[in-house]
Amino acid sequence: MGWPFVGRDAELTAVRRAVRGAGLIVAGPAGVGKTRLLDEVACDVRLRATAAMSEIPLGVMAPFLPSVNSSPLAMLTSARTALRGRVVVVDDVHLLDDASAGLLHQLVQHRESVVVATLRSGERAPDPVVALWKDELLPRIELDPLGRAAVVEVLETVLGGVLDSVTADRLWTASAGNMLLLREMHFAAQWVSHGGVWSLDGPLPLSPRLVELIEAHLAVVPAEERRVLELLAFGEPLDLAASEALDGLVTVTDEGLRLAHPLYGEVLRAQCPPLRKRNHQRHLASLLDDPLRVAVLKLDSGTADDPELLLKAAHLASATGGVVLAERLARAAWSVGGGVEAGRVLAEVLLFTDRPEEAEEVFSMVATDDDPIEVRTMRALNLGWGLGRSEEAAAMLEMDLARSVLLFHAGKYDEVRALLSYDKPDEAAVLAMADVVQGSYTRPFPVVPPTPEAGLGLETIVFAEVFVHSMHGDLAQAERLAVQAYKKKTEWDSMRSTWAVALAGLARAGGRLLEARRLLLEARPAQPFARLCELALTEAMLGNDARSLLAEAEERTPQGMRPYSHGVWLARIWAGGVSPFDAVADARAHGEFAFEALLLHEAVRLGHAAESHERLRELAETITGLLVPVFAEHAEALVRNDSAGLVRVAGRFEAGGFALLAAEAAAESGDRALFTRLMARCEGARTPALARMTLTPLTSREREVAVLAARGLTNKEIASSLVISVRTVDNHLSNAYSKLGITTRGELALVLSDDAGGQG
Repeated sequence: MGWPFVGRDAELTAVRRAVRGAGLIVAGPAGVGKTRLLDEVACDVRLRATAAMSEIPLGVMAPFLPSVNSSPLAMLTSARTALRGRVVVVDDVHLLDDASAGLLHQLVQHRESVVVATLRSGERAPDPVVALWKDELLPRIELDPLGRAAVVEVLETVLGGVLDSVTADRLWTASAGNMLLLREMHFAAQWVSHGGVWSLDGPLPLSPRLVELIEAHLAVVPAEERRVLELLAFGEPLDLAASEALDGLVTVTDEGLRLAHPLYGEVLRAQCPPLRKRNHQRHLASLLDDPLRVAVLKLDSGTADDPELLLKAAHLASATGGVVLAERLARAAWSVGGGVEAGRVLAEVLLFTDRPEEAEEVFSMVATDDDPIEVRTMRALNLGWGLGRSEEAAAMLEMDLARSVLLFHAGKYDEVRALLSYDKPDEAAVLAMADVVQGSYTRPFPVVPPTPEAGLGLETIVFAEVFVHSMHGDLAQAERLAVQAYKKKTEWDSMRSTWAVALAGLARAGGRLLEARRLLLEARPAQPFARLCELALTEAMLGNDARSLLAEAEERTPQGMRPYSHGVWLARIWAGGVSPFDAVADARAHGEFAFEALLLHEAVRLGHAAESHERLRELAETITGLLVPVFAEHAEALVRNDSAGLVRVAGRFEAGGFALLAAEAAAESGDRALFTRLMARCEGARTPALARMTLTPLTSREREVAVLAARGLTNKEIASSLVISVRTVDNHLSNAYSKLGITTRGELALVLSDDAGGQG
């Protein structure tokens, strides 16, 4: 298929409107998509100015000139007559010769033709062309690079599948939203698909044409300045002086000098001869005082022989989640005499990158009788969680905190409380998890100060905090923390996948089911049980058959991990048709009263309010949890058939960020306008409660008119944009209002978003 056209709706509307007027100048940097935009516009004449033709008077007008020798005036008159009354598109108008530019100016000034032209920003244009916008004969718009969402849409359309978010970030950053660069990188890339999710296989792709384009910019740089660019490619940011010869190639930041575009660095590194590359790296290592950067430069240049420096750098890399680099540095430290400490760092990295067998092998190699408690704890957790050797793990643990973590996952909450104190932040974090599960969470989550000994283990504290906030019903805080953690894991694939699963659960709770599915398709955790449970639940709520996903999840159910039972019960209820009351009984038997309340509300959602409302009322009076009172109110309102009460419940759910629960309550209330507005945020959800009220589909023209009205266009502007009468617009809007259950344009803006096409 051709290169897709996306992300330019507003600009395309402006161009189409301009075609019905005098015309338009579309300006922007090279490769941003100006020509592609005008390809979408119907025209009578399409001209392309070039540098070669710019020296020939009326050169671009050659198709409209007399075939015999004529005077300049006769040629000008002939071209003017040929273009009169026509829509003329001119690409690269800044390259016109003066005579052609003058002719174009006359055609616009006298309203003889409609002229739509592209202009490269920053280029000198002939005076008649400049006068077109300076004298306000034509409006001028600036075409900015595409945003990340549009870049992703382009690539997913071309690939025919979901794009991995790390790959999306890399290509968006490298292309800077420039479609020419993006297209070149796409065609040069080695793509690989895992379960329908596409990612790059290897380094950032550079096509020969792309290298030529970049080298054309770099070729004019003198040798000494080229050396500056190469040093930046291997070590930016740097505190270096830049001459005017580097204008446009470098930028000055608070951190120092940087290359103006990431692709410059890719090309400079790829084309730098090996010997010069090593010399640059050695030189930079002697200049910098950042241990991490120095260690990497020494590794890359083959001069890394200081285990102390390498270990320090490995700790720094671990602290920022750079586990790939941390592993490389730790292995290097071990190979040059780093000893036990290097082995411990390496084993911890292997543990947190889901390689428990390798981790235990290294742990056993460097074990001593006086291992610090932190090391013994990590080894024990690896044995218990990673290898399933729980008894052996428990025998190794003497510290109450480590034992309590294993006890929590075994569901032995009273034993956890007997071991720990709220006075110690790390212990209070474990107690918070036990409290929130049992519905007694009242304290703020403790601040656990980072320590060098904790290393990658601090990630478990963040997981605990997200778990506590989400279980307590504070969806916004849980998502803020999870998004922050997820974004930091660009170089930690296994942990990024784990966070993707957590984020998917939060997105699903917020009603964003397609976002949840996307995250789950992208995630490839080493232990797939939680992902499969969440995917089965999400697919079921989208109305799809998820029994095979549930069956696969149940085959992989881990033993002795009590908190995971919550996820598998939800998947069984929605995908497998299991009675929610079986899950309720299991949670209650284990004293997990917050889980019990949540599962009772699942029963309410599935039509069992009468059997659930009394116990929910008891729980609302006896346990903590921001949503438990709303669950109880929801069940009571359904039992009483209280429409006003259900509207209040919908409002409370919406205020907490739970759009799908809010939409279900709105459907049960019979308030169509409220339901329609909330459903626009629920991404294709199909649940029993929603089936009580379905949207009457809008026709494509009704939706087109409604979307433009929601954007703020008047009926007259809509008529002009769509080339229909104002009366027709009135009729389409009236039909849309009736189908959507609303009466005013103000309500339309609330219930209809630009991307809600699937809801009509």
